[in-house]
Amino acid sequence: MKKTTLVAGLLLCSQLIYSQEAILGSGGDAAGAGGSSSYSVGQLVYTTITGDGTVAQGVQQSIELFTLSNPELTTVKLSAVTYPNPTSDYVVLAIRDINLSDLSYALYDIQGRTVLKGLVSEETTQITMQDLEVATYILKLNQNNKELKSFKIIKK
Repeated sequence: MKKTTLVAGLLLCSQLIYSQEAILGSGGDAAGAGGSSSYSVGQLVYTTITGDGTVAQGVQQSIELFTLSNPELTTVKLSAVTYPNPTSDYVVLAIRDINLSDLSYALYDIQGRTVLKGLVSEETTQITMQDLEVATYILKLNQNNKELKSFKIIKK
């Protein structure tokens, strides 16, 4: 009897180790004119891990777009604004930290070739993109030839 109870207990424990935490009521993929998404409904248990970022295990993660930047640079507040995004005419580079000096920008194509260069002398600098081909570009802001921040620009 003790042997049967022991075997039954071990089998039960082994099933708990490999069991699924999420029992979903429903889920699937949804698509429309605006895009597509996959979803799950009814998940009761999940684990969240935080560090440099946050991950919820067992939960579908969204795609986030980030500004490319120098990880050592944390004090400069810069932003690139496009009208509209993707742009067809120009990009406005807006700088919130006006104490910066000797700023310049360079626009590169996806293969790393320099397309445009210029100086930044005001809080807002308009960069004309009308003559450029439809593509994805990288806009880099530099101070004394040292990169401060990079931005992904889409020309349509």
